[in-house]
Amino acid sequence: MKEQDIASELIDIRLQFGLDFVGIATAIAADGQKEIRWKYVAGNRNNRYQKIVLQVGKGIAGIVWRTARPMISEDLKTERLAPLQEYPIALTENLASIIAVPIMSEGAVIGVMLGGYRKVTQIKTSMPTDFQAIADKMQQSLLAVKE
Repeated sequence: MKEQDIASELIDIRLQFGLDFVGIATAIAADGQKEIRWKYVAGNRNNRYQKIVLQVGKGIAGIVWRTARPMISEDLKTERLAPLQEYPIALTENLASIIAVPIMSEGAVIGVMLGGYRKVTQIKTSMPTDFQAIADKMQQSLLAVKE
């Protein structure tokens, strides 16, 4: 499994769900802390996502990382727990509706997969389950790249 394979899988996921943006954030240990970065994306408007560095508990990916639970918002402007500035990926990519799920391995979060729409979009009832199932499959790809 190569990084290009993950990128092409993300393109397929984006088309399957009709998403405007899909990304996977992974973590690296830096100065004794985990740094979470958006490593693989599809549908991005620019490369500013590459400059986003989050700690566990910060930003969409950091919150999903800390809680190991999905985060879903059909309208980030009205139903968020923090100011929009706290969600740099949503600002950079102009996302209005998001679904983010943890990618787990042996009970630990190894990544976060985020799907987003640039217009306020109702997230179908089946989507969290379907999106999580795909994220679970992506776990193999992420582990294969790390080896």
